[in-house]
Amino acid sequence: MSPALFSPTKFSPKKGKFVSRLTGRNQQYSRENSMLMSDDDLDQRESIAGSDIFSQDGSRIIVPYGGEGSMYGSMYLPEDDIEEEDVAIDDEQLGPEVDSFARHVDICRRNPGEDADEAAIELINGFHKDTFDHYQDALRRKNTYLGEDNDFIMEVLAETDFYKMEGETWDLVSRLVPSRSVDPAAGAPSREIADYESNEILRRQLLKESAVFRELNIIRDWLRSIAPTPTIPNENTEDEEAMASGHMYTLNALKTFKQENMDPLEFTRKGPGARFEYPERGIPAPDDQSRLINTEMDPDGPLRQERSVAVGDNYYDSTFYRVLWAYIRKGDFKRAAEWCRKCDQAWRAPVMLGGRDGMDWIIDEEIAEDGMYDASPEQGPSGNRRRQLWRRACYALAKRSSKDPGDLWEKATYGLLAGDIDTAASACNDWHDHIYAQVNALIEAHYERFLLQNGRIPSQLLSIPIPDAVATLGNRNVMAKIVDNLSRPEDLRFADSMQKTALRAVQGAVISNRIPKLVNIFADQLRQFRQDPGYEPEKDTNTPVDCTDWKLLRVITHVVIVLQQLGQWPETGPDADAAQEVIAGYIRMLAAAEKYKIIPLYAARLTRDRCVEVMGEVLLHVINENTRDDMVRSFRSYGLDVRATLRRTMENAFIQTEPFYKYDELPIQVLSEFSLPWQDRRKVQPEDEKLVRTAEWMLMVDEMKDDLLQAGVMMFKRFYLTGRLDAARTLVERIPSQHLVPGDLDDNDDLSEEAKTTASVYIEYELLIDGLEALDSWSKLLAACTAAKREGGLAGVRRGKFKDELQASYDAAQAKLGLLVNSWLVQCNNHADAEQVKHIRNTYVPDITMALHGVHLAAGHHLNKSHYARCLDLAVLVAKPSSGVAETFVATGRMAKYVDELANVSLMCLQAAKGVTLEPVLVKPGQEATVAIWNVKAAPKPSDGDESMQA
Repeated sequence: MSPALFSPTKFSPKKGKFVSRLTGRNQQYSRENSMLMSDDDLDQRESIAGSDIFSQDGSRIIVPYGGEGSMYGSMYLPEDDIEEEDVAIDDEQLGPEVDSFARHVDICRRNPGEDADEAAIELINGFHKDTFDHYQDALRRKNTYLGEDNDFIMEVLAETDFYKMEGETWDLVSRLVPSRSVDPAAGAPSREIADYESNEILRRQLLKESAVFRELNIIRDWLRSIAPTPTIPNENTEDEEAMASGHMYTLNALKTFKQENMDPLEFTRKGPGARFEYPERGIPAPDDQSRLINTEMDPDGPLRQERSVAVGDNYYDSTFYRVLWAYIRKGDFKRAAEWCRKCDQAWRAPVMLGGRDGMDWIIDEEIAEDGMYDASPEQGPSGNRRRQLWRRACYALAKRSSKDPGDLWEKATYGLLAGDIDTAASACNDWHDHIYAQVNALIEAHYERFLLQNGRIPSQLLSIPIPDAVATLGNRNVMAKIVDNLSRPEDLRFADSMQKTALRAVQGAVISNRIPKLVNIFADQLRQFRQDPGYEPEKDTNTPVDCTDWKLLRVITHVVIVLQQLGQWPETGPDADAAQEVIAGYIRMLAAAEKYKIIPLYAARLTRDRCVEVMGEVLLHVINENTRDDMVRSFRSYGLDVRATLRRTMENAFIQTEPFYKYDELPIQVLSEFSLPWQDRRKVQPEDEKLVRTAEWMLMVDEMKDDLLQAGVMMFKRFYLTGRLDAARTLVERIPSQHLVPGDLDDNDDLSEEAKTTASVYIEYELLIDGLEALDSWSKLLAACTAAKREGGLAGVRRGKFKDELQASYDAAQAKLGLLVNSWLVQCNNHADAEQVKHIRNTYVPDITMALHGVHLAAGHHLNKSHYARCLDLAVLVAKPSSGVAETFVATGRMAKYVDELANVSLMCLQAAKGVTLEPVLVKPGQEATVAIWNVKAAPKPSDGDESMQA
């Protein structure tokens, strides 16, 4: 049997709308919800179809057929009682993005005339916008929730974090992936840059010429955009005043020292130009007399005196540099400069703005206004003409030795400005910070080399140390190296929830241009899971992704679709196969959540053979009739092969249910000696329902009559060989031959000769159910007649209303059962399945013959004695070689019993001629459910009023 779709082993139904976990394992697939039967069913007797009934001695009983309310009892399972297969994933837990993403994919598909790149960008933007909207909704729920359910709060927080990070991922894809379709050589040829033009012109030329430099800048811009806004501690007046006052504690210490140590007469002697001289060694700190603090408050004072500020000013230093670093990390240099001015360190503001190359709006006309800096044509030349010197100065500040509070953040700030990885990394808080530090360093190194190549760096600067990240990290696969170094399993610096870690892996794959590698990992997990439903991907420490995380599967699937739209995904080869596997996995996930209406949209992205394979699994689980209609229409709309898919679906149903239809130990005859009440009999089993339900798909496609007839014949054989007469009755009710072959068989010109032959076999199999229906109706009337006889006497019954009804029922029963005895399935003895047909005939024909024999006997007693003679006519038919009935009696060892019954009939005919009535034993209460073998015994001669009616 095929493995499960997406079925979590532990899943609380409809507990909440959120599936993200901060810790722990993700929801897993399992075999439990999608295997055809439960383990209890599989534990039943070997080589016997699942739910057969056994007698006390262990022999297997084929339960005789009966309709609802009949004496044989109904074993048909009403529609309300059918246990629908478990839904593995709750629709609410999938989230609304499943439908919204499908809508964007469908819009993209419906506009094939648009430029592929533009359509792909619109697709990405749609994903990004929807994810942002979902993030806003989750954020609103988080902010408005006033309850105290910790589990709910954790789930809302996890959902909010996931949507935020997914939105950032789509932002990265929108910036980076489409740019990889741009051919640098296709643009305008590079012009020669004049000596008087600014370095900014050279930087923009490098952006056009170098794909590596362009991607690094895109990545850096994205990392800046997702960086959090710096948290400024100025939440009240006191904090704001403290930050604006600078080193307030040091200043107060100096004032106090001056007041305590100043000689009032000194200023009288020296005049108004006198100033107080502090000790050159420094003054004692107010909180620690053994420690000296600086006395010169100019920016270079502490460095020059090699003294630190007062301890009370440590908060100021730490906060100032931490916020300053955050602004530089976000790339917001304007606010970094404003922060310096606000914190009484205005002299640092030009340093924060020194990273912009000098430019002149009159000379450098092609340079557009940069909104991150204060510059305009009215200001004239702007920017830093000595940017490379500035960078070296920043590097020197980053590398100086100091142990003052806030030193780490100060060095990291200058390290970011200079493009130094080591000093910047010490302040990095998360994975994105580390990526930024290295990408920023690479950009500076590439730009430095390009300027050097174009003779824009003075020789005097070459002797001043400057970091070179290109020399450190190399030129080949550098982003892959960076991502891999930051993604080692043993590196616990970035431990986070599994879903955020997985999304980080997606971002790393996009950044390093290794999306196919990630897709192949995901595809391998999906293949392993299909082969082994017990496989647990989260235990694989070599990769952070987990194919059972359906949110991550959605993201990766749509990334693949975007790349296909851009023409960046191969159509053949291992990567193409991996993409097919991932999309197929997403389809199975949608099926597990019963999102059937959008499944054809994604199935259309599969190859024909793969689509037939996957949809052949999915359609097995679709029960709702309206959903079936919608899917068939969608199949045609998306150009999918409906016929091939439905054929595969039927094949899968036969394969999956085959273990339940073993008949090798089925007795050669129906054991009618056992009497079972109808309520104790087996109903239509899940495997029976699955077959019939699957076959109903083909009723919706007119061109599939041939296929449906063949499938119907196979189902009839399975049902009859295993004694599942109620299953056969269900098939006849829901797929009657009149729907497939209306009117006379020869008049159906749309059927081939082979199909007509199959149709004739289908009709013959249907005859057994018709015969049993007629026998059931006769038996009910006969039971009512027997009851009436006990109450009012035989003559009253004959003259009453039962006579006409009994006669009509007799005519129907003897006609339909006569067809079965006369030639049922005889023409199939020469077919390829002749042995199975022989087994079916041997199983049912003797009992049907004995039942018809009993019908004639009962009719002779209740209607007309002439019907006794029909038993002899039946014997002639049994003996007729062309009927093959005698062969079934001989094969089943029941010929002797039948001969004894004929002897009893002969005796009854002789006695009837002498005026003696022999009465067959009527069916006793509780035995109505069996196809009984009639036993004959002598009965007292009836009185004149009770004589049987003559014809």
